[in-house]
Amino acid sequence: MVPELAERCGVSRSAVSRQLQEASAESLKRLCERRFDEVDLLVIYLDSKHFGGHQVVSAIGVDLSGKKHVLGLTEGATENAVVVKELLEELVARGVKPERKRLFVIDGSKALRKAIDDIFGKQNPVQRCQAHKRRNVISYLPRDMQGQAAAALRAAWKWLSRQSRPPWRFP
Repeated sequence: MVPELAERCGVSRSAVSRQLQEASAESLKRLCERRFDEVDLLVIYLDSKHFGGHQVVSAIGVDLSGKKHVLGLTEGATENAVVVKELLEELVARGVKPERKRLFVIDGSKALRKAIDDIFGKQNPVQRCQAHKRRNVISYLPRDMQGQAAAALRAAWKWLSRQSRPPWRFP
């Protein structure tokens, strides 16, 4: 819709595309260079996703008030410890304090766990992401049972969360 509108106004599609790419690159650069010296992060989520043949690893943090912060992104051929370690080292350089105990939520990848231990230490609790775990568990079931099993897992995790204080809640 925007390219067609731009052409009616005498602007080429390629000019619109080029300007959008430049603006996006600038915004992404600002996002990935932000400082976190004053942000007290309790939880860091690490995950990767395939986009157009590229593996993108992302880090999202949650502060004391529950606000989410996009911490950083990096690209690699695979989700390996070297790539993730570089991302975590960059976060430390931008003010995420490695001595602060926090919860890390990951998909179960050994590479993610190794990078966390190397940069932030083994004293930090690491939790398997429930969404990843649920998908992995139900993938072994016949399709007609998957919905019921997913609902049962969600209900069980909800019940468990009410039974005791989660181990990652810090005093």
